[in-house]
Amino acid sequence: MNDSIVFACEGETAAKAVTAALTRRNFFVVRSFDLRSALAAREAAPWECECPHHGTTQCACQFVVLLVYGLAAEPVTLTAHSRDDRTQVRLVRDATTQPDPRLAAEVMAALGEECTQNMSARGQTNAVLETASVSQPDPPSAQEELL
Repeated sequence: MNDSIVFACEGETAAKAVTAALTRRNFFVVRSFDLRSALAAREAAPWECECPHHGTTQCACQFVVLLVYGLAAEPVTLTAHSRDDRTQVRLVRDATTQPDPRLAAEVMAALGEECTQNMSARGQTNAVLETASVSQPDPPSAQEELL
């Protein structure tokens, strides 16, 4: 299963498209973090932050965290990270976050189908630039679990 899809658009457009696509397929999506909103809430110079990608204080990147609920007890977590006109939407998997395999597969399949349909409808070939499988972390050993 692919854990990542890269969209050829800026972050807000990609986050809204992902949310709309999943909502149409009866998933419930909650935006739990938005970098632009967090920066806007700062009192002094809200849009100034040191950007590690551009090396400037006028960061135009976007980072959004989406919680996607289906029939599983826990949601799947997606992140959408953009810089310039590329946004990587990624399923979060780490040592502490292992999503329900069925829900994760359904979410990523829905995103893949939506992208394919949108590309065909618009006659585009670059709406999805790439997909990638992200390796899953090894489960902790018995010794690590005791720590």
